[in-house]
Amino acid sequence: MKRKLLLTITMIVSLLVMVACSGESSTAGTSSSTAKKDRPFVYVAQQVVGTVDPAKHTDETELIAILNTYDPLVYPKIEEGVMDPGPHIATDWTTSEDGKVYTINIRDDVKFQSGNALTANDVVYSIQRMMEINQGFSWLWTGILEAENVVALNDTQIQFTLNSAYAPFISTLTQLFIVDSKLLQENQKTGEYGDNGDYGLAYLENTTAGSGPYTLKEWDRGAQLTFAKSDSYWKGWSENQLEEIQMKIITEQATVKTMLNSGDADMVHQWLTVDTYEEFKKASGIVVQEDPSVQLQHLPINTQKAPTDDINVRKAILYAFDYETANNQILNKATQAVGPVPILVPGHNDDLVSYQRDVEKAKEYLAKSKYAGQDLEIEFMYLADTPSQRQLAQLLQSNLAEIGITVKLNGGPWTAVTEATANVETTPHLVAISDTLKYPHVDSHTYGIYHPSAHGSYRSSSWYDDKATTEVLEAARKSTSEEEQMSLYKQAQELINENAPSIYIANPNHRIAFRDYVENYKYVGILGYDLGFYYLRVK
Repeated sequence: MKRKLLLTITMIVSLLVMVACSGESSTAGTSSSTAKKDRPFVYVAQQVVGTVDPAKHTDETELIAILNTYDPLVYPKIEEGVMDPGPHIATDWTTSEDGKVYTINIRDDVKFQSGNALTANDVVYSIQRMMEINQGFSWLWTGILEAENVVALNDTQIQFTLNSAYAPFISTLTQLFIVDSKLLQENQKTGEYGDNGDYGLAYLENTTAGSGPYTLKEWDRGAQLTFAKSDSYWKGWSENQLEEIQMKIITEQATVKTMLNSGDADMVHQWLTVDTYEEFKKASGIVVQEDPSVQLQHLPINTQKAPTDDINVRKAILYAFDYETANNQILNKATQAVGPVPILVPGHNDDLVSYQRDVEKAKEYLAKSKYAGQDLEIEFMYLADTPSQRQLAQLLQSNLAEIGITVKLNGGPWTAVTEATANVETTPHLVAISDTLKYPHVDSHTYGIYHPSAHGSYRSSSWYDDKATTEVLEAARKSTSEEEQMSLYKQAQELINENAPSIYIANPNHRIAFRDYVENYKYVGILGYDLGFYYLRVK
């Protein structure tokens, strides 16, 4: 059964703004490829990498590390200008009429960096490993697939038998990265997984076991990862591709600016202030690429913790918030989000009504709550090293003070956010989250955030648990009719929006800056996939 519910980059490209302005600023460094040749390519990331194990990754920088050292089973059709999952390690697939059985054929010419051949057994081992360890993106298949129901029919064919039809299944395989089962089995230690010991967890604490374009040459935790070209990569190499990359972790914005301006960095991340990108546009030798994004900038509200367990308090917060200031000033004319699904994602419910600032209405909702008349204090956690989030924190604090709610600001690193949101008791009342598509399907921003099975991740820090929504989302996943699927996903969005589990602020523009000798960067939209270094070129 074909599933064409996916966002095409063609939609985005039609709106793309490519800005490469040159000025007379003397702050820019050498902009020729001469500076590139005598050192590794330098990409500056904004947060530390916690793991390079493809069974454990959860965020952007971790996925960048994994995407460049491992191969996923399927890959977005970047070169065709669409996000649909296309052939990669998998060559083709068929689906049974009831939508439960997927038979996937794979390439027979792929070798891991160890020299071991990649076979169907490695694919089976990889997904079973993910499901047994039960971390990272394993939630994609929780309740959908039993580990024993993935079998290798021969060296190049795998059969997945699902418990029920699952609309986004092929799309989710963009998050299934294939590990070298033979290498891990040779290096496994005694552990809780029976014959599989520790499933190679200890081994992959410091190294990789993939077939991707780069090896992990060095990892200075908290500071830098160095990737080196794998000469045996099955897709081959051409001139001007990146042979060695240093991914430097730098949280101080002033340092990031200096590095790109001076030419000590070749590309910097998307999380700088809008003003910084505006400065880059005026500098010599720097390109700023802007694309309408499929990202959701929002503030999830803990629906299980007093006083935000009361829907009236949550709606008071939503009506008190100043969306216009947030989008026009802090996020530089970003598009206001309408519900949980980014506007450009096929399946977005265009009939939803966005919340707007109305202080009097906010006070009315607060007066209807079970906490009416009480002094209310809530905690808001945000990334202290992300300027826009600091500004949003100050705005929220000011807005809620107008309706009598005190906001305690808690700025910290990303690790603090992921740790705090792992359980309901430690999750603050509100958290600042920028959520990119994790797989190319509307399911990512509905079921992937608001189904109870997603609880325990920063994505689900609202701890949303609504029976009606859960039933609709489960029905959407099980439907074999594309029309019915879309109708149900839109119904779920309506329920979610009405229950007010988040302040839906923006679908902001995606911005990234790089030196003008860097070529072939393409905005993809799926978490981390923009930084597949194999696809970049330098002049």
